[in-house]
This record gives sequence, C-alpha cells and structure tokens, in this order.
Amino acid sequence: MAGIAATFGAPESTLNALSTALARRGAEPATWRAGAARLLVRASMPAVHEHSGVALAVDGIAEVSALAAEYAARGATGLVAGTEPYALILADPARGALVLARSGDGPPLYYAETAGGVMAASEPGALLAAGVPAEPDEGVVGRFIATGACDDTAATFYAGIRRVLPGEVVEIAGGTRTRKPATARDGAGRFARSVLDAAIGRGRIGVRFGHGLAGAATVGAALAGAEGRRALTVYSATFPGLTTAASDFAAAVLGPLTSTGARHRAQPHFADEFDLDGLLADLGEPVPDVDSYLTWATARATAGEVDTLIDTSGSGAHLARVADRLESRYGVTVRFPLRALPSSGPVLRAELAAIVEGTLPLPAAKFATAHATHSLLPPLREVLLRMRGELAAALLHPLLPGARRPSWDALAALFGGRQLDAGTVFRRYVVERWLRTLTPPKASHRPQRTLRTEAKAGGAQWTRMPLSTEVFSAGDKLPEKVAWYVSECLAGLGRKVYRRGRWHVLLAAQPVAVVQGCTRPVWEIRPGAVARALHRWARPTAGLHDPWTAQVAVERVGPLRAAVGPAAVHGVRGPRPGGVAVVLPPQDPSRVAADVLAALRTAVPEEAYATLGGCAIVGAGGVVGVAGELDAALAAELCADDPLATDPIAVVLSGSPARKGERRSGPARPSRTPGRK
Repeated sequence: MAGIAATFGAPESTLNALSTALARRGAEPATWRAGAARLLVRASMPAVHEHSGVALAVDGIAEVSALAAEYAARGATGLVAGTEPYALILADPARGALVLARSGDGPPLYYAETAGGVMAASEPGALLAAGVPAEPDEGVVGRFIATGACDDTAATFYAGIRRVLPGEVVEIAGGTRTRKPATARDGAGRFARSVLDAAIGRGRIGVRFGHGLAGAATVGAALAGAEGRRALTVYSATFPGLTTAASDFAAAVLGPLTSTGARHRAQPHFADEFDLDGLLADLGEPVPDVDSYLTWATARATAGEVDTLIDTSGSGAHLARVADRLESRYGVTVRFPLRALPSSGPVLRAELAAIVEGTLPLPAAKFATAHATHSLLPPLREVLLRMRGELAAALLHPLLPGARRPSWDALAALFGGRQLDAGTVFRRYVVERWLRTLTPPKASHRPQRTLRTEAKAGGAQWTRMPLSTEVFSAGDKLPEKVAWYVSECLAGLGRKVYRRGRWHVLLAAQPVAVVQGCTRPVWEIRPGAVARALHRWARPTAGLHDPWTAQVAVERVGPLRAAVGPAAVHGVRGPRPGGVAVVLPPQDPSRVAADVLAALRTAVPEEAYATLGGCAIVGAGGVVGVAGELDAALAAELCADDPLATDPIAVVLSGSPARKGERRSGPARPSRTPGRK
C-alpha cells in the first residue's frame, strides 16, 4: 500500500520529513512541485500523475485519467464519484488549490494546518514527524473512553490533526474549506454470500476464525469459492487459563474439515503478554476492544503465509485504519466483508446459516448453527485481572488530565469485585498506554552524581552527594549494588574527598523494603469505608494520597493515628510513580546497613574504607537503622531536609564542596554494569 503526502505553503524540509516518515510504505519516493504545492508518493514503483493541468497522488484502486476528467467537468465532487476505494491528493496549480479526497472506504488520509502551511499524509505519524505537536484531543479521548467510538468524525486523537472521511473532499485554496461527506453507501441489494465471495478473491487466503456463525460462514465460502476447493489457512485465538470456548468451537467446526484442504492454526494469547505498545506503534492511535487487538496480532503472525486475511469483525470505523497499517507494515491485505452488509440481527444470521449449511460438512454445520451467537472471546473482566500489573501501573498514575479519580474508582471496583463497565476500563487503559508513547519515559540514568548540597550537622560542615540509580526490584542484591554506585561516585570525585575526614553513606528505606518484598500490591488491598473517607478528607500532610495507602495505614496504626499523623511516620509509603504497591517498613534495617558496609570493604579503595564512618537507613519518618561509627542523631540532622526524596543513595563527605583547583568532573565512566543479567 502506497504512502501519499502533500504540503501547501510549507518549506521543503517539511516534505522531506513526511517522506522519511512514510518510508515503510515504499522504498522509493516520487515528488512533484509547482508553486506552493508539493506532492509525494512512496511505493515500490511510485508515480505522481499529471493530467489536464493537474497532478494526482493516489493510494488505492483508481483510473487516474478518469478522475482528472471528472474533476475538470464537475469540480472537486467528481473525485469521489467512483465505486472503488481510494484516497488521493490533487494539486491544481492554475487555481492554487490542493484537494484531498477519499472515495468509499478507501485508505485513511489526514491533514493539519500549521503556521508554516498545510500538510497532508497517509498517517498521522508522518504529520507528527513533520512538526505537528503530539497533543491529545481531550474531547475525542473522552468520547472514546465513554463509548468506544473513534475514526467516525473528522477529529482524530491528535488535537492538531484532522481526518478526511469516506466520501469527503477537503479543498485548500487560500484557506481550508471542507465539503460535506457524500451520502454513505448503505449496501442495499448486497447479500452475505456475494460480499464474502468478492472479499475472498484469489491467491493465498487466510481466515481469522471468530464471531461464531460468521466465522463458520466465511470458512465455508472460502472453501467453496469460485476457484473451487483450495488450500486455506484458518487462524483461531485461544486463551489459556481463561476460557476454552474458542478452542472448543474451533475443534467442533474445523475438525470435520481436515479432508477439505483447510489448515487450522490455533494461536495462544496470554492477557498479561498483550503487546499493546507494538499495536500502538503500528496503528498510531488507540483501538476500542480486544477483538481489534486480535486482528492486529493475527495479521502480524500471518505475514508471509497468506496474501489476504478475511476477518469477520462487523463494525467500527477504525477498522479501515487497522487494515491500512497492517498492509503497509506486514504486506497482508486485511478485509472486513461484513461491514458492507446492510442486514444485521436475525436477517444476517439467516443468510450466514444458509452459507454454512450449503458449504460445510453436516456435523460442522449443525454445531455452528446451534451456537450462532457463541462468543469466542474471554470475559473482559477476566482479561483485565490477568493484566493487573500493567493495568494498575497505568491507572494509578494516569497522564490524562482529570483522570485520576475515575481511574482509581475503576481499579477499586475491579479488584474489589464490584460492578463496572469492563469495556470502559480497557479503553481507559489503552489511552494511558498511548499517552505514554507520546511522552516516553526518560532513558534510565547511568550512575551519576546529582546536585551536591551543603549541610551543617553535629557542629561540622558536610557535603551531601545524592546518587541517581536504577529502579531496584524485589530480590536485588542491594548491598552490592549500593557499594558499586558509591565506588563509582568516589572514583569520579578523586582521592582528596575521602582523605579530608570521615564520610558516610545514607540509604533510603523505601528501596530496602522493595528489595525485601515488604510491599502489598494494590490488587491485594480492599479499601474500606474508613480508608476511603480518610483518603478524601485527611490533611494533605497525612500522606494518604490514595485509598490503598490509607487502608494499609489504618490496618497498621488505626484510623485515628492514620488521620492525624503522616503515613510515612508509620512506615507506610504509597505506590511510587510507575509502581503498583504500597511499601511497608523494611525488616531489620540496621542489619542491611551493616551489609552495605561489608560490601563497601571490597568495593572502594582501602584508604577510602579506612575513613568510612557508617551507613544509615533513612525513612520519611526519620532514621530507622544505622551501622558503623555514624551516630543516629547525626544522620537525622543530615537528613532533616530529605535529601533522599528523589535519589535513593547519598554520599556524605566531611567539609565544604571542592574549591578551585580540586577535581569537579563527574564520575569516571563505569567499567562494569551491576544489576540484572
């Protein structure tokens, strides 16, 4: 599938950016330029067509000369008069106009107006690459979460990008003018068998087996098509541990077909392994349901095995986007024939039943018609519970403005067994994952020193060097990792810093608790009425930022103490950003401090270890453990302003910061990397 793009009044660099972003749709570019207009086509054999004084870039099936003639005779509306699906961009130098059009359910086409001009492309990702801000449209996102509707209006998930609708013409000439979409074709007079036969066509055919009777009818039509008996690959989804409905239905319907040339491939899908990031990277915008994910996953897996995949999903304007991206990424043409049918409900079931009875062996036909409305998808609530870790990580810390309360309420209802709309929760989760693709997390830090701070404690002057680290996980070898970070810091500072006098190590209590497994995932906590009330009404200083933290605080110290004192004083910390668990106090923190000192004996130079004072484990409520020659009171003074708020380790050096002439550069480049193998 080709990629087409255009600019009007934008600099040449914009067209170059569009071309680079569309490279996956075709290795070779073809361009055309006249006045303020620029056209681009990327394909294996690209071409920009010139006819009757206009130039056209086309994606899809179209007779270019006929389109140029229709435009000359009828104007822009003549560009969508045909029956074939296509998208096109037409440049009219004589009128100084750029025209975008989409015929039928042709490939998607998007456009954006910026201060630098107008641009259009086959994918919104290309427009983003050309400089359109990646800002979400909150109205579109809110409607999508509430109803699942998307791709059915000109608005996209991106605030600055608009979509050309089927049958619509957008004309740019000294401004933007949008014509009303043509009347949608209702498919009158079309019947299920003729639609299926037209979709199946020729070549290597695969069928995504689903939707009960529709899936059986599609398999039957493919086996008994115009080419007669053919080799056919049927793909079915299974959900180990969730339901056997899909595998049972597939066995009953496809089992009797072993002698017909049909080959069955069952594809297992594990809910906690759904590759939503891969889906969003390919499609660019969210999809509303698990069925759309299965379409994408199946087509990706079939790449190279079939030329066309017939999918029995029956509705959703977003399916045109799904089909377009799958063909451009994986070379598989995905067709949704049942979308073109005017009938539904009992009428459609009767048509499909007739196909099944006329094409499949009797045992298969009987089973399929007896289970006409059989769902092959697992209960969505069970799917959400299986992906609870990723779900909680996204909804506990939502990026969507104003989403914290509804996201938390949804999690509480899901984990508490209360009634909820599982579809809304799934869509909210997909949106949060999509938003994270727009603002990806910062790359993990190499071990490094952050801002040094001075502190006066115990009647002396000290310099504190907080260290940024990796995120620690349960089971990590914490003493060895802390020793490595400290040794790298000292190597970068030079020998003078530990020759001046005693130095100490401070370690935050939270990572110690995490490594020890002293955490409670939110799905194991059931916030009661008291905890929910405390979360809503307690003072901000109480630290009861979510109902799960409030519940744990109530369980540990009772509602009164939880309400009047900060939760951190009681050793309770809420989930950290990206985390999913309430953190409890660490076990035997003094022993952990001693283990850190023991690890430092072999990690730092001997002369540095000789001046090492001690190690303290510090929580938000104060010092919880200490080892070595470091007094707990001194450690508390050093941590009075919470230097471990953002970094889990701090090296405390005797004296003021380095003066002129002392080495001030960062740490030496690490020669080895600690942590996970």
